[in-house]
Amino acid sequence: MSTAERKRLGVRLLTPEGTVFDGVAAMVVAPSAAGEIGLLPRHEPLVCALKPGETRLRMLDDSTQVYATAEGYLSIGEDRVLILVEQAEEASQIDVAEAEAALRRAEEALDAAAGDDAARVAAEAARRRAENRLRVGSRR
Repeated sequence: MSTAERKRLGVRLLTPEGTVFDGVAAMVVAPSAAGEIGLLPRHEPLVCALKPGETRLRMLDDSTQVYATAEGYLSIGEDRVLILVEQAEEASQIDVAEAEAALRRAEEALDAAAGDDAARVAAEAARRRAENRLRVGSRR
């Protein structure tokens, strides 16, 4: 089947800073809170929560674009996928040394947060994001 004949999903990957990806793909695989979910054209409408993880877009030419994504939401309807996440970074753009430094900073902040619940929650979230960036960036 040629790429012109292949079924398509319109995909938008958005963060509070702006659009990370806006295009078409053959398949989307995302880390839902209930486990990894794969989306193909003609998928039933769905809204789900996302956890930090690896979001993969299989393109029409069978190449794959991989993103380290944070918490957020995904919806699909009428062959359009909308992914709204706190943070997204293409795997090939992740600086592993910077991700390691961010993980160290998050762990230090967690240690310093002793009795401050708000600081502890923020430090734990930063640690999860840094661990995810490091995991996804190290594989590429």
